[in-house]
Amino acid sequence: MKIKEILDAIKQGKTLAEIGKDIGVGKEKLSASLKNAGYSFNRKDGWFFSGQGEQPVDKDYTEFIKGVKKANVSTKEPKNQRSNKDSNIPAKEEIKQANEQVAPTLETTKERSNVVRKRSSFDLDVELMKELKIQAVIHDKNIYEMVETAIRQYLKDLN
Repeated sequence: MKIKEILDAIKQGKTLAEIGKDIGVGKEKLSASLKNAGYSFNRKDGWFFSGQGEQPVDKDYTEFIKGVKKANVSTKEPKNQRSNKDSNIPAKEEIKQANEQVAPTLETTKERSNVVRKRSSFDLDVELMKELKIQAVIHDKNIYEMVETAIRQYLKDLN
């Protein structure tokens, strides 16, 4: 959607939230793109151009989205039913690509020096997590250390 179309819709009485709903983005993203395009807002005048040079009315609002978090894009298929079976990318390659997208952290531990870690997120059974926390306190260890040890042992036992 062009900046001009957004401004015209606002003049017709639509809110940024309504416009955003029509085009599938949030009002925060639209507001940020207008501000980045050189527009300002005040209660008296509404949106007005306060930037330098010519108004970018014929440009798409997406050209002015900088530093704004991208909206989550939902798929029609629920997460728990998604599979990689239809994917053309082999599983190992997909894992490699995912690992490249995660920012690593460098850490030095007693067992190994310069351990590169990647942040992960997963769901655990509530009771299992409670027991893990209790054992971490008892043994004076971090939860991630205990999880790493358990996973290493599990993988070792698989071979």
